[in-house]
Amino acid sequence: MAQIPEEVKKIIKEQRVGFIATADKNGSPNVSPKGSLRPLDDETLMFVVVNSPHTRDNLKENSLVSVAVFDSQARKGFQLKGKAEILESGPLFEQTAQGLSKFFPQLPPAQCVVKIAVEEVFEQLSGM
Repeated sequence: MAQIPEEVKKIIKEQRVGFIATADKNGSPNVSPKGSLRPLDDETLMFVVVNSPHTRDNLKENSLVSVAVFDSQARKGFQLKGKAEILESGPLFEQTAQGLSKFFPQLPPAQCVVKIAVEEVFEQLSGM
C-alpha cells in the first residue's frame, strides 16, 4: 500500500470532492464526483455511495479504482489508484449511514461505503 501525502489530504478536506473512476468487467469506464470522499487513515480512502449505481456495480465486477483530486488555486492535483472494498454492513457502514441521514436528511439512504486501499499516488500539474 502507498502512503497518502498530507497535501492530498488537505486538498480533499478543502475541495470536498473527488472524482472516482471505475470500469466494468468489459472495461467500459465511469467517472462520478463524490463529495463524501475522505481519508480513513494514512493508506485508505473512503466514500459513500448514495445514488451511483454504475459506480457500485462496476466495483462489484472490478475492484480497481482511480481517484482524482484537484486544487484549482494551486493548479495541481493528484491521482490515486487502488483496490476498492464495498461495505454494505458493519460498524463503518452503520456509522457512516447514520451520519449521512443525520446531516443530510434530504438524501436517499446510503447504499454502501467504499474503502480504497491506495496502491499508487501520482502528482498531476495543470498546463492550461
